[in-house]
Amino acid sequence: MIFIIGETVKNFFSEFVGTFGFVFIGCGAVVFAAPFIGYLGISMAFGLAYSAMGMAFAGHHFNPAVTVAAALSKQFYGKNIWFTLMKTIGYIVMQVLGACAAIALIYYVYSGKNGYVYQGAPDLNVIQRYTLSSAFCLESVLSFLFLCVFLGSSEHQGRQSVACGLFITTAFLLSYPVTKGALNPARTTASAIISADETAIAQLSLFWGAGMLAALIAGICYHPIIRRKKDPSAS
Repeated sequence: MIFIIGETVKNFFSEFVGTFGFVFIGCGAVVFAAPFIGYLGISMAFGLAYSAMGMAFAGHHFNPAVTVAAALSKQFYGKNIWFTLMKTIGYIVMQVLGACAAIALIYYVYSGKNGYVYQGAPDLNVIQRYTLSSAFCLESVLSFLFLCVFLGSSEHQGRQSVACGLFITTAFLLSYPVTKGALNPARTTASAIISADETAIAQLSLFWGAGMLAALIAGICYHPIIRRKKDPSAS
């Protein structure tokens, strides 16, 4: 029992710190350096940060959609369905908290700039130039493809971190003009809550809905029954 509790605390801590690092570097690049590095630099910041955090905390998620997809595909499981459910909820809570801590720290540092005047939150995931339906479609497709990369490379965790980071970089180059490169409900939620932007908060359901839809489809596609592999929970 003590070992299980200790391992769970360790995993929750890893999710918090890993998500914090990913969001702090990625969104920090948007807030502090966007005029200098452009879309390519921002995309690389998010992709490299995810790869680095993935290597530091191998096997962890930093994204609620990844956690749900991994649970549905039985790559992320516990002693029983209830333990798995509680572990899944715990991971998601720690991811959101880690992202919120990162955004709060970014704005604290940014507010110390000489002559600082608040002019809105540049890191928000908001849809302005596209319809909500087209943004939802793009977010769902890219999230599904990202989950395929994550789940499909789960047996090679070193390669998994690199593959996921590369995909995030390329996906952000495509999606940043549309959704500010979301693909992560925890990051989207943190930016909306900390900034208290009404539009961003109102659109959170779109990003969570797209992420969970992608997680459901990817989780089913990578389920052991579908892929004809041995159920890991049975061993």
